[in-house]
Formats: sequence, structure tokens, C-alpha cells
Amino acid sequence: MEIVGAFACSHAGLIVTRRDLAPEAQRREIYSGFARMGEEIDALAPDALVVIGTDHGRIFKFEHVPQYTIGVGPSARSLGDAGLAVEEIPIHQRFARAVLDGMIEGGVDLAYSEAMLIDHSFVAPLSLAFASRRYPLVPIIANCNVPPLATFRRSYEVGRTLGRAIRSGPAGRVVVIGTGGLSHWVGSPAYRDFMRDAPGTRLARQADYPLTLTDTGEINEEFDRLFLRSVCEGRALDFLRDWDTERVFREAGNGAQEVRNWLTVAGALDDAPAELIAYGAVAPWLTGTAVARFRVPAVH
Repeated sequence: MEIVGAFACSHAGLIVTRRDLAPEAQRREIYSGFARMGEEIDALAPDALVVIGTDHGRIFKFEHVPQYTIGVGPSARSLGDAGLAVEEIPIHQRFARAVLDGMIEGGVDLAYSEAMLIDHSFVAPLSLAFASRRYPLVPIIANCNVPPLATFRRSYEVGRTLGRAIRSGPAGRVVVIGTGGLSHWVGSPAYRDFMRDAPGTRLARQADYPLTLTDTGEINEEFDRLFLRSVCEGRALDFLRDWDTERVFREAGNGAQEVRNWLTVAGALDDAPAELIAYGAVAPWLTGTAVARFRVPAVH
């Protein structure tokens, strides 16, 4: 497979359901950014999209929390969460199996599903970029929600293995997309503290800590700009050096742990630079929201 394009973007369902609550200038910039991503992907004519998204506790619950899962069945079924429609999106099985085999061979022991479920981390960006049109997927879910989490460096290294697995696979054209982040705090302080309790202690108490969303949310624009600058300048490794999971929890929120999926794309492209297409610190959407395009290195 050839990686013909690569992008990263935010995925909050509130971008869709609270569309008209955002300030007009921010809404126009973000929506134009997603539309531009879709137009550029259309021009690349990929056979499939390799999408690295997140589960928000609706697919993998405390009974079973894998760090990385790839869908290899005929299709991925969306949950219809975050106000989005239920969808059945085809999986490019030949590519997905090749990625699974290549990553295991490369030392990443992926879990896999023959009945893949996905949530808004996949459907919201796809809806914003393509309306109702869909490309076949190679869907990969990364655990960015339930501590303990893979380190940021591990996320980057998984990306490097993913890039090698793609390039050594069967002939075809793919676009890689990482979705998630940027800075945001999800749920009440009590909910966030509960989610960070010791593994093995949360299952029986989860009903006591429901997830609720506020009307507006705290956003650390300084963190967002720093992270985006690191990625866009091809310096993701600097971010890995200076930031760890605890620091991101403190300064950018539990939702910012999803920048792992951006780092996975950066790893797949050996830290190639990127171009920021759009960014806004959109308080009604509760998150710093961005779209970026990576510069795909030429293959010789």
C-alpha cells in the first residue's frame, strides 16, 4: 500500500450537535477546514482510509480494555452516539488483515474484532469531511480514555510500525487519519478522578459517576498551539521529550490524551511536518478544535 495522504483532526460530536452555538468566525473556519480535508482526500482517490480513533467507554467497558484494536470484519457499525446517525461502514478487509499481520510481525500485539463497533471519533470527522459519502475503512481504536494509557512515545512508535505495515502490504492507495483532542476536560472533577482510580476498582462503582457535559468548557489554547507547532514543524519528538501523561492531565485535561492519535500519524510518517488547516478554541464545543494535513514523504 502507498500512503498518499495523511491528516489529523479533532472529533468532538459537539462540533455537529452544537454547530450553531459556536461563534460564527470559528464555526466557518473549522467547517471549512473539514470540507477542505474531504476535498483533498477525494482528489487523492484512495482505496481506503486508515483511521485511528478513540473509544469513549461505550465499546470497551471496564470488563475489557485493550490498548489498540483493529477491525477486520466486513464492516464497522457506529453506535449512533453524540447525536449522530447509526451507520454501517465497509472495512477494506484485505488491507486491514495486512495491517494486522504487519503490526504483529513488527512487535505490536493488536487486538482485533470481526464485529467492529465505532463511535463518534470516526463518524463525526467523516461526516464533516464527506457528508454522507464513505470510503472503506481500516479502523483502529486506541485507548485514550481509560488509564493506564500507553505512553505518548509508545503511541508514536506504534505509528512507526503502522507505517511500515501499510507500506509492506498489498498494492493500493490509503489515506491515514488520526482523530482526537486537543485540550479539553471531559466530565465533572469527580468523574475525572474516578476514571483515574486503580484498575480493578472502577467497574462496580461506575453508576455513581455518570458522565455529564457542561454548556462551555475550559480550553488551554497555549497547550494547543504548542502541540500543533511541534507537529507542524516535524518536532513531535520534542513533545515526547517534554510532556508525559500526568502533565497533559494537569495542563490540558483528560480529553487531551487523544493527541496520541496525532502522534501515531506522525510516527507513521517518520515525523514529517504538517500544515495547520484550521484551529479554534471553541468553548461551546468544549475543546480546542483543529484540522491538519501532513506532508507525505515521497517513496523512492
